Amino acid sequence: MTTPALNVNKDDGYPKIPLGEYLVRRLLSIGSKSAFGVPGDFNLPLLEFLYNKDGDEIINWIGCCNELNASYAADGYSRYTNKIGCLITTYGVGELSAINGITGSYAENIKILHIVGVAPTFISEDENLKYKNLHHLIPDKEFPNINSPNFKIYYQMVKDKISCASEYLTDIETSCDKIDDVIVQIFKHSKPGYIFIPSDFSNKLVSSKNLINVPSINLSDCLNKTPMEKIDNLTNEIIDLIGNSQSPAIIGDVLTDRFGCTKLLNDFIQMTKFWNFSTMMGKSVIDESGQAYMGTYIGLGGLTTVYNKILKCDIFLIFGLEMNEMNSGNYSFKFPKGSQIIEINPNYLKITKCHDTENQIVDFYPNVSMTHILEGLIAKVNIHDANTNYDKSVKSYDTSELVLPLQQEDEEKITQVHLQRELPNFLNPGDVLVCETGSFQFAVQDFKFPSNLKYISQGFYLSIGMALPAALGVGIAMKDYPKFHLNDHSLARNYTPRLILLEGDGAAQMTVQELTTMLRHKIPMEIFLWNNNGYTVERAIEGPFRSYNDIMPWNWTKLLNVLGDPNNEFNRCVTIDKKSQLSEKFKELKEGKDNNCIQLIEVQLDTHDIPRQLDFMVQEMTFKKKSSSTTEKKVK
Repeated sequence: MTTPALNVNKDDGYPKIPLGEYLVRRLLSIGSKSAFGVPGDFNLPLLEFLYNKDGDEIINWIGCCNELNASYAADGYSRYTNKIGCLITTYGVGELSAINGITGSYAENIKILHIVGVAPTFISEDENLKYKNLHHLIPDKEFPNINSPNFKIYYQMVKDKISCASEYLTDIETSCDKIDDVIVQIFKHSKPGYIFIPSDFSNKLVSSKNLINVPSINLSDCLNKTPMEKIDNLTNEIIDLIGNSQSPAIIGDVLTDRFGCTKLLNDFIQMTKFWNFSTMMGKSVIDESGQAYMGTYIGLGGLTTVYNKILKCDIFLIFGLEMNEMNSGNYSFKFPKGSQIIEINPNYLKITKCHDTENQIVDFYPNVSMTHILEGLIAKVNIHDANTNYDKSVKSYDTSELVLPLQQEDEEKITQVHLQRELPNFLNPGDVLVCETGSFQFAVQDFKFPSNLKYISQGFYLSIGMALPAALGVGIAMKDYPKFHLNDHSLARNYTPRLILLEGDGAAQMTVQELTTMLRHKIPMEIFLWNNNGYTVERAIEGPFRSYNDIMPWNWTKLLNVLGDPNNEFNRCVTIDKKSQLSEKFKELKEGKDNNCIQLIEVQLDTHDIPRQLDFMVQEMTFKKKSSSTTEKKVK
């Protein structure tokens, strides 16, 4: 990879370079090796700096079919690497197309830098030009032919609403500092940030001072630092509480991963051998192959066997908790009476005592680093001092706890039950699994993943269609950072992880264009397309036979021919409607046969077949809706 040569003009003692070059160098310094987006007239000057003088890409440009898909792809890139996913769009029409993807990233704590090319400064500052209605802008409501349009209207729409930091560059002298500050805030909060760059700024010269004095910016540099004396006192308090426990439990949630603590948490579990549980959004944060792994805790929305194990514990260390409707089983988290909860989040620590009717907060410590707490616990904990006395009749989690209904062996029809029984065995240690928002997503929560598997899914915001372009971003990230998610060095040497996408037909029809981008960039992937004739989650909630939940049937196995591979050079497509066919395909792919391409497997399912887990969620939603309606009537 070649970087541009520095301009030797040195007004402040540091070489001057164009702002576009500064931004490209800064992106490389934070680990963003690829950028996703769509070209537009206001970002074209910036895009030119992605190439060196020979025309080679300095940063990989992944041009997507539309900005929404590009935002999903940048999201997937960040979810895999835990680095910043870079999205580049143009004024108004581009950035607004991406806004749903950015909102999902904000809701699920994903690091995205959204760079928007905007109108040149000479237009907004010139008294004769600023009153003219510029394309991509919104004219004034009352007097559009007289008043100036609001050049910052889109900036004002997102600032402090779906971004942790937003800067509209107006002064070239402060632009580098503002770019760097947005990046720092993205790492600090693990949420998207925006930089609006006037199209005439990219070629203006700026100082390279920041690049020389701060050559890189990374996650650990940006997180709050907690005084070591405070960490020492808190870790001592936690260890004392653990020492008085007979059955401690660890719950690992998604913010553990977002804030770079996954390895630390697994090291702590390995040292202590404490019972441990994942959450729905935290799937694959904890190594689920361990002997002390007890399942996914989703409150009363999960398995009874898992809930019963929770009831056998007396203290809970919860790391990186993300409390929302989906992750908590409709806010049904319950803990045994008398137990204590130590909630360790990225920037606070809370100790709670559980009572019959409500929980009492005993202590709350803001501005406490989860990283420092875990490091302190690992340094101090001595398993020999632990007074654990677990129920020895309890075994580690196994998918047999699902108690799936038996089906006749001679029945060849593929069902959700059959997929739940067979698909976990299809996964290899080290694979990367991306799952679309849809009916089968609710079944995956009760899988037991093999070691080093990376699971990616939008579990809370739930925007259907997100997973397919997100898988593109994951695939690009796996090229930029091969085997990045593997902690097992032996596995990293001997196995090439597969990228597997579980996709629904209704969701795919929303964002399917990015299959062409996968072909263009040669992203190997195994895509299981669940064809159940439309919007199955919606059918389960309302209108099971309504036309609004139907979609037009497609010939899925011909799609990749149309989208750029007419001779099947990089794709293999098949339709499967029998168990025996699916088992054969599972075996073939698991063994790595012919997997250096896109394999699209269309799996025929019944229209109204749904997993038990989804049925429970729908029943809970319906019950709460009816209860709320009854309450409203009583109030009236």
